[in-house]
Amino acid sequence: MTREPRWLVDGQPGGLVHPDDRGFAYGDGLFETIAWRSAGPRFLDRHLQRLARGCVRLGMPAPDAATLEREIIALAAGASHGTVRLTLTRGRGPRGYAPPGDPNPSRVLAFYPGPVPEPPAGGLAVLRCQTPASINPALAGMKTLNRLDNVLARAELARTGSDEGIMCGASGQVIGATSANVFVVRGGVLLTPDLSQGGVAGIMRSLVLECARERGIATRETCMDVVMLQDADEMFLTNALTGLRPVASYAGQPFPGRQLTRVLAQALRERGVPEACA
Repeated sequence: MTREPRWLVDGQPGGLVHPDDRGFAYGDGLFETIAWRSAGPRFLDRHLQRLARGCVRLGMPAPDAATLEREIIALAAGASHGTVRLTLTRGRGPRGYAPPGDPNPSRVLAFYPGPVPEPPAGGLAVLRCQTPASINPALAGMKTLNRLDNVLARAELARTGSDEGIMCGASGQVIGATSANVFVVRGGVLLTPDLSQGGVAGIMRSLVLECARERGIATRETCMDVVMLQDADEMFLTNALTGLRPVASYAGQPFPGRQLTRVLAQALRERGVPEACA
C-alpha cells in the first residue's frame, strides 16, 4: 500500500483550494489532527465536537458530522494506521479582513498513512522555548489555523536536539508545548495550565483529566510558571497522536518520579490509546 498522502477538497479527490479562500489568505479557520488506529478514526466524536464549538465561536457554519465521518472513512480505507488532517476554512471571500456575511466553508481532508510513532527511550528531553506563545482570550482553547508561533518554536527546537519545548506567554505563564499539552504532578495533585488566555484544549488533555477524576486523583487547571515545572515531582505531555509521554528532563533537570504518570498511562491504554507510555 502506498505511503503517499491522499486528499479530498470539499469531498472531491484532487480538488483545488481557491486563492481567495480565507483560510489561505488569513488563516481564517480551524483544523483537527485525528489518529487513525486499527483501521478507524480514534475519538472522532470528540474531535468533531471540538470543531463544532470552534465554529460557533468563529461565527461560521459547522459541516455535517455524518458527511465528515463518511469522507474520512472512505479516504483512509485500507490503512491500519496513519493520521487524518481535517482543515475547515470560512471559504472564499472578497479581499479584506471583514468576513463574508453568508460564508460557505471549505473543507480539506488529508490522510497520511504511517506507523504508530515510537516514543523516545526513557522519556522526553524538554526545554523552554524562547519563542513566546500567542495570548488571545478570543481564540484561546481553539485549534485555529494561526500556528506561526508554533512553527517558529519548532524551528528553534530543531537547533537544540531536544524532543519538545515549553511555550510561555510574554509574562512567563506556561501555555503548553509546541505540539502538546503539559501536565505536572506536585504533592500528589495533577496540574495543567489554564487555557483561558491561550493554548489548545487538547483531546487527550480532556481525556487525561477525566481518567484522573475517575481514579480519585486531585486535578487543577491553573496559571503556571516555569518555577512550577522545575519544582514538579513528575511531568508528562499529551497529544492526540502520541497519547501520553513522560518527560525525563526539563532544562536538564531529571524527573525520576512517575507514579501518577504510570497510573494515567494505564488508564489511557484501557481507553484505546496503546501509545500511552510511562
